[in-house]
Amino acid sequence: MTPQQTVTALALAALRNDAAGLQVLLEDLNDDEVRSATGVALINLCSGFRQIVHPNDWQQVIAGMQALAAHTAQEK
Repeated sequence: MTPQQTVTALALAALRNDAAGLQVLLEDLNDDEVRSATGVALINLCSGFRQIVHPNDWQQVIAGMQALAAHTAQEK
């Protein structure tokens, strides 16, 4: 995966609250401190957004990230 694809995949896993997917992606990162900080930051960020964004709108956020990921994959 390219760095951009990795970031997008990490964001999607966090948005979906997919702990298993996030763990797999984080394990691919090179540095333990970066891996730990990235996981915590993404979960905290998405958790905060979940508190203020309506569930239907949250699904639109996920759909938008999926569309971005698909578009990025086509560009490569």
